[in-house]
Amino acid sequence: MKRVLVGLGVLAGAVVLGFALMAAQYDPKAPPGTRVGEIEIEGLTAEQAATRVREWWEQEKFRTVQLRLPTGQIYEDRASRLGLGMDDAATIAKVDFESLWDSLKRAVQGNGERQRPDFVFKPIPIDTKPIEQFVERHVPDREPARVIYRGGIFERKPEVAGFRLDASRIFDSSLAAFQSQSPAEMPLKLDEKKVPDEALSKITDVVSEFSTRFSEGKASRSTNIRLAARKIDGLVLAPGESFSFNGVVGKRTREAGFKEAGVYKDGKHDIDIGGGICQVSTTLYNAALFANLKITKRQNHSMPVPYVPIGRDAAVDYNRIDLGFTNTLDVPIAINAQVETGKITFRVLGIKDSSLSVKIESSDRRSWAVGEKTQPDPSLPEGKRRVIEKGSGGHSINTFRVVYRDGKELKREPLGRSHYRGGVRIVAVGTAAPFANATPEPAGEIPPIENDGSGH
Repeated sequence: MKRVLVGLGVLAGAVVLGFALMAAQYDPKAPPGTRVGEIEIEGLTAEQAATRVREWWEQEKFRTVQLRLPTGQIYEDRASRLGLGMDDAATIAKVDFESLWDSLKRAVQGNGERQRPDFVFKPIPIDTKPIEQFVERHVPDREPARVIYRGGIFERKPEVAGFRLDASRIFDSSLAAFQSQSPAEMPLKLDEKKVPDEALSKITDVVSEFSTRFSEGKASRSTNIRLAARKIDGLVLAPGESFSFNGVVGKRTREAGFKEAGVYKDGKHDIDIGGGICQVSTTLYNAALFANLKITKRQNHSMPVPYVPIGRDAAVDYNRIDLGFTNTLDVPIAINAQVETGKITFRVLGIKDSSLSVKIESSDRRSWAVGEKTQPDPSLPEGKRRVIEKGSGGHSINTFRVVYRDGKELKREPLGRSHYRGGVRIVAVGTAAPFANATPEPAGEIPPIENDGSGH
């Protein structure tokens, strides 16, 4: 009997040892009915299941994902280009793989609960520039703050902040669109206002004011002056913000409404689109000077203009010559432009410091003759003269801005030396011989071209 018992014990030990060795070599497998997302992984080991998930994603990452703007436009690209990546390890970690013992236990007790874990995605680095550009093209632009000043009344229009891409939330939106297979909302965030509403309310005074006059009868030139002034009127500059005349007024074209009028070009009077614009920039320049703003760009004309003292003009020419200044104050300022009959006025609006005053002075003015040039004209009677180009003498002058506080000089700022090279006076001289026995009719001189200061 002992032998039988010993034999059974040995056999049982062998079975247990064999089962232990088998269990040790057994790779845990996914139980029946186990799925990850839409993938069946029943009977697969963790490594095999991870491979199947990866194979699935290598196909699905090319699926189109759509993000929709509030304005209705759709941006679409493949999932992997919109920040979606697959986290294989985290996905497989959600599955309970069965050991050999668990498998036998389930066989005895019956099927357990089927597992249905979902995929685990992770964000991956992407180039967001194409998405940002799409948002910029289709989302309404920011509406800048404006201050309109008429008849002593301030009308403040607060800024409407724009939207821009919130790159930190692209992954969440893309994942939502991928999982629902329908467009998700494009992640946007509201821009900070350049000029907060409470700061805008601090624009309460006229800091400086400057006016020049022009001939209302010159219709094209008057149109250009009014159009350019209208583009500037109400503009608000935050503390530290800079102004560019060309940037605000834009290119002077017929399509933009500008007309041909007199200009200065290389020391001569000419005709070009936007003639008269330089009177706008010059008037604004002087208003900025008296507001004690920092002048960053300014260039004089080739000839003096008649509407401001020499040394105080500011020429502009799109893409070549600009007028620029910076708001160096601690509060926002606004630029007011007003055009009346034959008069343009610029005002700088903000908080006026009544202890400060500004004067513009000049010194070391020099002038010189440029000369005259004649050219034969067979259409005129012999000896008759006609002015073709009035020209101008040359001039140069130093200009200074002097700032006073409570009547005492605070600083004397050089504004540079303006050099006007002038232009040669050109006169046509008649060469036509008179007809015999004929009384020549008076040809009459054509009046010289008026120096209207268009200089643009």
